[in-house]
Amino acid sequence: MFESMKLKRIILFGVLYLLGLLLSTNMNCKYKIFTYKSAMWADASGYYVYLPATFIYDWKAETMPKRMDTLTGLGFYYRDSGKVLFTKYTNGQCYLHWPFFLIAHAYCLMGGDIPDGFSQPYVNSLIWAGIFYLLAGFYLLFFVLKKYASAKASVITIVALFMCTNLYYYTIKHPGLSHIYTFFLVAFLLYLVQYFTPRKVLLILPIAALIVLIRPTNLTLPIMALLFGMAVHGRGFLKQVPNGYFVFGAILGFLIFIPQLLYWHTLTGHWFMYSYENEGFIYWNAPKILQVLFAPKNGFFMYAPILVFAMIGLIYQPVSRQFSWATLALFILITYIHGSWHSPGFGCAYGARAYIDFMPIFAFGLAAFIQVILNKTKTVQLLSLVVILCFAFFNLKYIYGYDDCWHTGTWNYKGILNVLSGQLPQ
Repeated sequence: MFESMKLKRIILFGVLYLLGLLLSTNMNCKYKIFTYKSAMWADASGYYVYLPATFIYDWKAETMPKRMDTLTGLGFYYRDSGKVLFTKYTNGQCYLHWPFFLIAHAYCLMGGDIPDGFSQPYVNSLIWAGIFYLLAGFYLLFFVLKKYASAKASVITIVALFMCTNLYYYTIKHPGLSHIYTFFLVAFLLYLVQYFTPRKVLLILPIAALIVLIRPTNLTLPIMALLFGMAVHGRGFLKQVPNGYFVFGAILGFLIFIPQLLYWHTLTGHWFMYSYENEGFIYWNAPKILQVLFAPKNGFFMYAPILVFAMIGLIYQPVSRQFSWATLALFILITYIHGSWHSPGFGCAYGARAYIDFMPIFAFGLAAFIQVILNKTKTVQLLSLVVILCFAFFNLKYIYGYDDCWHTGTWNYKGILNVLSGQLPQ
């Protein structure tokens, strides 16, 4: 029976993976490489460039394709007359993407395309990886949520997160950014904490390190995982862990950072550097909170109103009262951090994309809200379903109706309604 269930899960994963590939390939196939609509453009190329630099060019920037930094949207730069490769982004994402990169590279070496690290198969590898980590994250998140809500509520929560938020956009359209990778890692971390055993510390610490390496501002996520563990297993749940596991797990976590530290040391002679240079948190004294949450250009609740229900769902204390308060505090903190960034809208983005990393945490509140709805009358359930479908329609209509960057037109609430009615901003 167990083997039969395992086989069914594998088949379901395979079917969903093929469906995801179909959706993403269909959306991306009309865009040529080396254009700003490519999956490997700007930020995505900055995260990605570590792989071709390591596996193909041995970090000899002068041997890399000329002008490739410009052709891929200046996510990385050639400096010092083309002798130095500079990217402000960290390399954590590459630990997860490299198997898919190597598949693309092997295909190109066999004559499938130019084996330069930047031809179409390498761009496609971002799609392959994005769909895989989305589904893997959903799989793990389901088994976490199922401890606090019914299987039905857990499935609805996962589907709603995908269809009603920009998680769809940054998996199907732009899988090259870091968000889907962090989403998976956070779901994995929550899963390990939920089903905790002392030995799992050997995985928990490296995963926590990788989350921070991908985006240092996500330091709050391992802290939330710790608070989650305390809520589930008690404050002293780590006392049962032998010291040797902590030491070895910490060593593994540190090893993950070594390539990044070596890269920074090669660039500057220092082991640490602030690679974003002139970009920073310039609004500490006056954070753009309302802009982050409600602006027609990338406002968090503006493009994912279903997450209002996630915040309301925390009232029902899906894990514990303390964890609900901690989640609310986390939301306030990251909103303040995002509002303090020099570009609160995070540039050319669909919705407040930096929140995607935290969606596995918010999922507890949404699952609790949906569970309450499922316990109501059929009429309430039907009305709630209609609302969720409207949110999904809004999300998908906007993604497919205006698959572009917010560079042109007047971005106000009227402009959003115009897009929904089929008119492009003027």
